Amino acid sequence: MTMKSKTLLLVNPANQLRTGFHINVATRNQPLGLGIIAALTPSDWKIKVIDENFRPFRHYDADLVGLTAFTSSAPRAYEIAKGYRSRGIPTVMGGIHASMLPDEAARFVDAVVEGEAEGSWPDVIRDFESGALKKRYSANFEKVIRQPLPRRDLFHPAYVAASIQTTRGCPLNCTFCSVSAFNGRHYRFRPVEEVLEEYASVPQDYVFFIDDNIIGHSAETKERAALLFEGIIRRGIKKHWISQSSLNFGDDPELLKLAARSGCRMIFLGIEAESEEQLTEANKRVNLRMGTDSYKSVFRNIQRHGIGVIAGLIYGWDSDTPESMRHRTRFALRCGADSFQTSLLTPLPGTQLFEKCRSENRLLYTNFPQDWQRYDYFEPTIKHPVMDTQTLDDAAEEAKRRIYSMAAIWYRGFVTLLRTRKPITTFILNLNYRHYRKIFLKGRRKIAP
Repeated sequence: MTMKSKTLLLVNPANQLRTGFHINVATRNQPLGLGIIAALTPSDWKIKVIDENFRPFRHYDADLVGLTAFTSSAPRAYEIAKGYRSRGIPTVMGGIHASMLPDEAARFVDAVVEGEAEGSWPDVIRDFESGALKKRYSANFEKVIRQPLPRRDLFHPAYVAASIQTTRGCPLNCTFCSVSAFNGRHYRFRPVEEVLEEYASVPQDYVFFIDDNIIGHSAETKERAALLFEGIIRRGIKKHWISQSSLNFGDDPELLKLAARSGCRMIFLGIEAESEEQLTEANKRVNLRMGTDSYKSVFRNIQRHGIGVIAGLIYGWDSDTPESMRHRTRFALRCGADSFQTSLLTPLPGTQLFEKCRSENRLLYTNFPQDWQRYDYFEPTIKHPVMDTQTLDDAAEEAKRRIYSMAAIWYRGFVTLLRTRKPITTFILNLNYRHYRKIFLKGRRKIAP
């Protein structure tokens, strides 16, 4: 007699407060964690992924349900879990929000996986199959990341770019960032050859290396990045990739040359602010060490190698005023970056910023978990010490209106083509700008009162 195979349903939920607001066909990221979970699941299980990046959730029969969530999508994850628990179907939740607030997540799901899944998921499956599912699972960080190849066949085929992670962790401790709490304070590497095998196997021509810093901050991490870039060149893999780094990405001409030859077309740099006062508040040590006057030269160094620069800017620091925010916008318009990601300072669980704002009773929205959907970087969530909330929101909207004006976009596109001499870089940056302009145009109407 043939035993019926068990079904695992994996769900990638979307924030319901601003449905469709954060999602753009060119910039959606594959739910890599769910692909890894699927790869860790025994072959006698049937696996289904429901991804709200592309379609709203509809009930699907399953024996076990796994959910992941960022903070802003956590209420949606809890809502979906509630429906399955009411039917007696066990639910498991992981991802950064559940890892930062496991006690909260445990109120809404049957089991919580804290941190990285590789050391925990086999135990989850074993315990489920024996009828002894625990409330909590966690594992120690491994020095060398042994990640299986994600089950990319389960991802929606409309993703433009494949997501690949080559390192985890960050030794920096920026006040607004929870990466070090989730992935550790030290860089940990995947074996380069494993990364190259995965890189060569993805069907997409565009790849996003989702590392928090692709080259790191030490001689060892830069040497490892060079080995990765050289491996791509040696294998003759012709793909275009983008990633994230810090200002020191522009320091080493030889490393830049290798990155460009290996297919790097765009790099995101967390600039955050143009003044030492705000950078000190952020504990942005690399930027402070290199100095804000280095921004333009760093951008030019990168662009000379055909690589475009996306500069991340944050508005709403405690030391900000309406005038300092206007100054940041003027800086953006003349600093030479090719594109921008603008956001409002947002206190996410697990960050120093969140603990500070909570202890000072400065969180604007505290009806948790429902109010987590507001913590998406697009509306004020902190009581500002100088500005009232409306003034802060108006100043941020003025910045977006100027940075994402069609005249500014067209001008920067022309300059990008001149500086990088890479039409493909200009094309990718145009897709990025279309995304952020869409966010600006829709976001103002969608912000709840």
